[in-house]
Formats: sequence, C-alpha cells, structure tokens
Amino acid sequence: MSRHKLPFENRWTNGQQAWEWHCELERIGLHNVRAMLANHESEHPDRPSAVADVPASFVRDWLAFHDRHAEWQQILWRASVIVLTSIAAGASIIAALR
Repeated sequence: MSRHKLPFENRWTNGQQAWEWHCELERIGLHNVRAMLANHESEHPDRPSAVADVPASFVRDWLAFHDRHAEWQQILWRASVIVLTSIAAGASIIAALR
C-alpha cells in the first residue's frame, strides 16, 4: 500500500486516517464543507466531529489550506493581468510615437 502525504500541515493525526479524512472532504467539496462546518459550529459546537466524522480542527486546517491556495491563485492572476496590461500599454505608447 502506498503512503500519501497531505498537501497541508496537519497536527491532529497522521498516516492513513488523515489521508482518508482529506479524501472525504475533497469528495464533499469546499463550499459544502464550509457550510457544514458553519452549521456544526452554530448548532453543535460541543461535538468533536464536524463533517462526516472528521474532527472540526482537521476541517479548519483543511479549509485554511484551500483558502491559502485560492489566495495564491488570486495573486498570480492579478500579477499576470498587471504584466499583460503593462505590455499592452507599452506597445500602444511605442505605436503612438511612431
């Protein structure tokens, strides 16, 4: 059996259990997990499991990982738009000067 490594730091468990939790959360989907965690925290904050028998602390770490990933994608998108806009502006200035 192959060993899987989580794409984020996890301080709650390790090995196969963590990988199964990660796969379950990925299967459910980011928006659904976020809604289920919000419901858990408002309705049943004393229960240890938040989403599909996954502890709330693990779910929070998983969501934080996805938030950081989305933030990084947003930074790359903005940087590419700035670079392309600068190139287009430079090309238009050069064309206007000719």
